[in-house]
Amino acid sequence: MRVVIGGAYNGKRAYVKKWLVEEGKTDVEWISGKLPSVGHQMVIVTDLEKWLENFEGDEEVANKLVMRALENRECIVILTDISRGIVPIEPEMRALRDRCGRLYQNIIQAADEVIQIWYGIPKIIKKRGE
Repeated sequence: MRVVIGGAYNGKRAYVKKWLVEEGKTDVEWISGKLPSVGHQMVIVTDLEKWLENFEGDEEVANKLVMRALENRECIVILTDISRGIVPIEPEMRALRDRCGRLYQNIIQAADEVIQIWYGIPKIIKKRGE
């Protein structure tokens, strides 16, 4: 699994699209705001924070569902870092920010490669095997 993380509108999707072209990957499904069904087709998963915001269940169950949907397949997970900036006033938004942080930690720990995008500039911050 490859993770691309960065702030909103920092060039994460553009980076992934360029990488797909360079690698000749054409049979790719983009999934936004929901989890992919279990399978083997390559997927690009985006907007997990929106899925998590609407998930009505235990945080541990959410983590297991996400990890199960991503395991045993080639995938790129694009994560929007919502942990920076001003802390929201609304308790629900603060709780979402915390839940996202814990979920992102699990995803990044399981990832083979993590690329941080900052203003369109990629920086590899994790690469398994190096």
